[in-house]
Amino acid sequence: MNKYFVFLFTFMLTFFSLSFSSNADSTSDDIELYYYDIGYKDVANAVIDGQKHFKKQISLPSKLPEVTFTHAFGRMNDLEGDESDELEFTFLHEDKAQNHFKILIKPVKYQLPFEEKHIKQKIKLNNGDEAIYSKRFTGFDTIAFEKNGFQYLLSMDEDCGKKMSVDALIDIANSIK
Repeated sequence: MNKYFVFLFTFMLTFFSLSFSSNADSTSDDIELYYYDIGYKDVANAVIDGQKHFKKQISLPSKLPEVTFTHAFGRMNDLEGDESDELEFTFLHEDKAQNHFKILIKPVKYQLPFEEKHIKQKIKLNNGDEAIYSKRFTGFDTIAFEKNGFQYLLSMDEDCGKKMSVDALIDIANSIK
């Protein structure tokens, strides 16, 4: 009888351990499947797609926010009309929804305008160019600036931004060559 309980206990412990670990992997796989299903791919291939589409070299920041991310995706949005075309990247953490960082890259010719009421601060980047800090997009702190013929929008979830300052977004902007 004692051997039976030991066997049953060992079996249940093994079963539940495998269930929990496969559920954790499943969550990660589900996130990846969701993003891949809506057109995202890995960052490197998205950059290649963007460079082919825009026929220009595209630079990404060499720095990211100092928070952890479990996933990074990118996609080239080639919608109707050139003015809607954009290269988009998203970095997220599957267990920490506030760890969400986005990069949007558009040709300057079709840049997103910012009304004065949405501009919280004007900032000089290291190269002398001007960037704006905005809260235009609900739930995100955004830095917008022009570089190499593109408009860059770097956006961080404002809940994560409580731990991260606007200066961190400026550092990321300054890391783009």
